[in-house]
Amino acid sequence: MKAIVVYSSKTGRIQQIAQAMAQVLPQGTPCVPVDEMPSDFSNYDCVFMGFWIDENQADPKGQEALKKIANDHVAIFTTMYDDPYSDQASKHLRSAVELLKPGSGVVGTYITWTDKARYMYEPEAGEDLHLDEAQSFARNTVSRLKGN
Repeated sequence: MKAIVVYSSKTGRIQQIAQAMAQVLPQGTPCVPVDEMPSDFSNYDCVFMGFWIDENQADPKGQEALKKIANDHVAIFTTMYDDPYSDQASKHLRSAVELLKPGSGVVGTYITWTDKARYMYEPEAGEDLHLDEAQSFARNTVSRLKGN
């Protein structure tokens, strides 16, 4: 299984989450910021795309990246300070999914909750970014795609 992790990060949270996910994906899985993402995703079995929420939607760089992704298996991950199980969180994710190129399929979504007071600041040393949960999401996504 060939995967790639692409992310848009302002404070470093999404970058840390993306890197943690890449660690548990097949060896050699690239983990790149949106500015370095490939123009063609057809060689990948799964694209993990991460961004942060800005003004109730994916951040501007994240939006542009989402519009360029065409793949049958896209896994979306994000950070937000809204309750990850809320209607608002669902709307944020839906608006991001709708930006993908037509025909793309979403195979999973993952949200890391962040304290609203800390959301726009770099994470503090030792801040719990729930990296173990993000890694579980990545492993489970690949396992489901493999049919395990």
